[in-house]
Order: sequence, then structure tokens, then C-alpha cells
Amino acid sequence: MSHHVLDAAGVTTPAAVVEKLHDAARASTACASAMVASGGMETEVLLALDAADLCTAAAAVLGRRTGDEAVGAAAASAAALACEASAAACGAHADHHEHCRLHAETTRETAALLREHTGA
Repeated sequence: MSHHVLDAAGVTTPAAVVEKLHDAARASTACASAMVASGGMETEVLLALDAADLCTAAAAVLGRRTGDEAVGAAAASAAALACEASAAACGAHADHHEHCRLHAETTRETAALLREHTGA
């Protein structure tokens, strides 16, 4: 997404944040799918799906002007919390599963970016 498109629409969230949320949603979904295929890891699957859904929702809210800044802050905060929880859970498997390593890395970066740029 181009920065100038967001600027022209009056969106104050940097495009990099919205793009990173989309990356985290994709990584979370892919990791959840891989974990389901290998069996087990129910908690990790659910946390990854939570992160995917909340990142998708936050990207939608933060990628447009919102009528209430508190709504955007809540969306960013929820996504950051979900990313941190999922990164911690999948990070424990990072040495054994490449999808967990990539997912944990992406969600950690996303949470940090959200906290840095939105104060989540």
C-alpha cells in the first residue's frame, strides 16, 4: 500500500504498520494450518488464529480514518496482545518447526511496531 494513498485518505497510521499487520495475519494463518496438519498444539493453533483475526481487523480499522481514535487504539492493542501471546507460544517450538519460527518472528515484530507507532 502506498504511503501517499493513505495520506490522501487522511489516514495517520503509517502504511508500514498496516502492511506488517497483513504479514502477521498471513504468517499466523499459515502456521495454524501447519500445526493442524501435524496434529496437536491446540493452544498454539488457537492463539495463532486469534492473532490472524485480530491483525486483519486492526489492519482494516487502522488503514482508514476512524471516527473514534479510541477504537483504533483498542484494535491496535488487541492485535499487539494477540501477537505477543502467539509469538510466545510458537516461539517455544521455533527450534523444531520452521513455520513456528517464522510466525513467532513476524508476530513479535508486528507487536513491537504497533506499540512503537500507535502506542498500543
